[in-house]
Amino acid sequence: MAGGDDTTPLLEDDAAVGHEIFPSSTDSGISLPSANPAAPRVRNGRTWTCSLILSISVAIIGCSFQFGFQTGAMGMTQSFLKNATRFNATDEVAALWVSGLPIGGLVGGLSAGIIADTVGRKKCMLLNNIPLLIGTALMAFGVNSWVFLVGRIIAGFACGVATGVAPMYISEISPVSVKGAVGVSHQFMITFGILVAFGLGYGNLLNSFSSYWHLYFAFPLLPAAYQLVLLMFCPESPNWLYYNREREDLARAALTKLRGSAEKADEEIDVMIKERTAKGDSVMVTWGELFSSPNLRLALFIGLGLQCAQQLSGINAILNYAPEIFKSAGFDNADLATVITGAINVVMTFISVPLMDKLGRRTLMLLGLGGMVASYVGVAVAQHIHAASPDQEWTSPLSVVTTLTFIVSFAIGPGSIPWLIVAEIFTSDSRGKASSLCVGANWICNLTVCITYKYLDNALKPNTFFLYTGICVFFLIFTMLFVPETRKKPVEQICREIKEQSLKCPPTVF
Repeated sequence: MAGGDDTTPLLEDDAAVGHEIFPSSTDSGISLPSANPAAPRVRNGRTWTCSLILSISVAIIGCSFQFGFQTGAMGMTQSFLKNATRFNATDEVAALWVSGLPIGGLVGGLSAGIIADTVGRKKCMLLNNIPLLIGTALMAFGVNSWVFLVGRIIAGFACGVATGVAPMYISEISPVSVKGAVGVSHQFMITFGILVAFGLGYGNLLNSFSSYWHLYFAFPLLPAAYQLVLLMFCPESPNWLYYNREREDLARAALTKLRGSAEKADEEIDVMIKERTAKGDSVMVTWGELFSSPNLRLALFIGLGLQCAQQLSGINAILNYAPEIFKSAGFDNADLATVITGAINVVMTFISVPLMDKLGRRTLMLLGLGGMVASYVGVAVAQHIHAASPDQEWTSPLSVVTTLTFIVSFAIGPGSIPWLIVAEIFTSDSRGKASSLCVGANWICNLTVCITYKYLDNALKPNTFFLYTGICVFFLIFTMLFVPETRKKPVEQICREIKEQSLKCPPTVF
């Protein structure tokens, strides 16, 4: 990690973009790269700089990991907490605990883009730690089931904001050449958070230590501390500085720090200037324009569809109720199978990082959804036959294998790609508002699955997963018809292609 600008002390320009959380529009006396011709210019900039790596890690550990941990937390602790003396909760209350996260997440997701556009991506992440810490405290020290539920909802709000601002920030600070790999890092850290939640709740840990569950739900304090300490050293999003604050000087300084090269920063600033000049006086897209413009409307349709595909596939039913699903298929060690499921999710998301920029987003989305359809058929068949003939021992390994192949398919496609594409199909003038709607749709679908799964399972069992198979088939067709390829294309080119696509009737990619 040595070499270039990254090993030099912070100068005044670094302080402006690396330490100031909310730069004032009246900044003065700041030595910026473009303002000082005598300033050293690094001509051999690198794709990966210390500043870029630090900024990505702060965003995904402080935001994405938190969301993953909260998502996986109830899967392994639900049965223990239901029987805890201070809770003694019914199945209905436990279902509310599961639903509490998406309830808060819906409000946070809808607010994320607006907050990030108003105060900046950095300050949005900083302030988001307040509800996260409050929710964590209420869960860790909750005196009864209702206080615990309130904590889940408040933490859910923070997770909703996190899922909106983190992909936006890391996309805006990343070079086009690695945008795909960087975009997957958000989903990778979500899956790692889920695995940590599964691992810390595995086996008899909760039953062996009467006070362990307090520490379990206090665990999010560690990634929050990491973000709070290191966020000050990360630059603000250059896109937000240029388009929202109209500070070309600070945007140039942020890019210089991220790229390790003033020349590369100048090139990207030139692209921003040309884009803004082409748009004329209108700097930010209004809500009305987002729905009235045919190309923006199509981009929003694609973004909303992909986010719905991710959640309505039933992934959170698998994650929240994995032990029950395995038991219903006759598998004895359901906790072990659940942890293995989380581990496979992490490994396959990691493997998908290089594939994202080699095979492309559209190809992986189609492969992922196709694999999920085949896997769900296997899960449904295993449950159906086990219900009819419990002595059929082969249904147990079939259930585990097909659930794992479902996780593999989800990880390489619908797990990562919706977050990535939403950040790629909108320019900075519309990204905040569009992101809020897309993330809000994600949380609405998340909440829908969490609320309805138990009722559907009770009504349709053992045929529940045939329903989810049909949903995945629908979104496979949707992706095939409407989702364009965005691999290694600048945002401006992607938007031009979507504009051309919007002129067709119907607006398919063919």
